[in-house]
Amino acid sequence: MTDMIVKRVEVGIMQTNCYILKSPDSRDAIVIDPGDDLTLIQDALHRADAVCRLILLTHGHFDHILAVGDLRGYNIPVAIHENDAHLLTERDMFSAIINYDPRPFDAPEYTFSKEGEYSIAGFDFYVIPTPGHTKGSVCYVFGGMMFTGDTLFKNSIGRTDFGGNEQELMRSIRALRDLPGDYEIFPGHDAPSTLSDERRNNPYMKRA
Repeated sequence: MTDMIVKRVEVGIMQTNCYILKSPDSRDAIVIDPGDDLTLIQDALHRADAVCRLILLTHGHFDHILAVGDLRGYNIPVAIHENDAHLLTERDMFSAIINYDPRPFDAPEYTFSKEGEYSIAGFDFYVIPTPGHTKGSVCYVFGGMMFTGDTLFKNSIGRTDFGGNEQELMRSIRALRDLPGDYEIFPGHDAPSTLSDERRNNPYMKRA
């Protein structure tokens, strides 16, 4: 699989990383986790000469989905793990605690239920379910790039007190650690990393 061109846009009050993945051979693009600030996302798409054809969500917390409703107004399909799909249509625990009420959205066009290769809207990618931060958290793999949402961060991991499970998260971290080879890691917040660096330096991954 040819690696896609990646642009990062930091959006919303939680400084969420929204990623634009553009095909090297066309204007077609994927938006991962449009967490807010539709105008910023549209500007980034314009600068990249890209047209969004698919929205992928690493999980359903409000800070990763707030611009979904506006972005999908352009008839763009949305995909998320089936265990987090309900978070698109109801207020999640995270937003309720900080008194932030996102608009409800329609049900997603696609849901994932298991690990494997998927092909949607002309894009091929691999989905790794990584429950723990939420029940339906996933990582997306495009060639040598992995988009980890709030499962794995540079030198850290996601929290589990907003609908998560610590034991499940540590199992997911262990599964990522034990993958063969190396990947560029693009997390849902903060700086990128590599899987090899996280194996060496991330205290949670070292003890998983």
